[in-house]
Amino acid sequence: MDHGFNKTRKPFQFTAAGYVVSNRKVLLVAHKQLRKLLPPGGHLRQDANGMFVESPEEAAVREVKEETGLDVKIIGKKYASYSSDEEMLFIPESMHIHSIDEEHNHYGFDLFCVPKSTMKKLSGEEKCRWFSEEDLIKYPSNMKPELTAHVKATAIQAIEKLSTHEE
Repeated sequence: MDHGFNKTRKPFQFTAAGYVVSNRKVLLVAHKQLRKLLPPGGHLRQDANGMFVESPEEAAVREVKEETGLDVKIIGKKYASYSSDEEMLFIPESMHIHSIDEEHNHYGFDLFCVPKSTMKKLSGEEKCRWFSEEDLIKYPSNMKPELTAHVKATAIQAIEKLSTHEE
């Protein structure tokens, strides 16, 4: 199925996002520059030589904390480890390439998370809001900030999957 994505390969950056679910709601942030609702997330950190210094799951946990003030744990599957010199990472719930501008793409890793402790007031650097599945379904397609089809579908999947993990 072709959705019209321009598959021209451009330089890319790795990103990771955490879909945080609590009380059958998912937390999304209103991205100021892009004018879109997105899960908390951002770029994987690199050192001065361009080497990555954190994994996608470390980046997702860090970005959720920075943007919302929440400490989260990732819920998901890992493959079995057969050696003491390797660490198995969580399998992303979604992996995707999306164009940011004419110059570069993002390769995104989406992970599902729950808060580590009882909910507190959100205190991060971004404006965020909790959305129920009904809120997501009824969100107007012409409203700003925009809710893309990918974010809507993945947010609904997160609610459905993680609502069974709540304490």
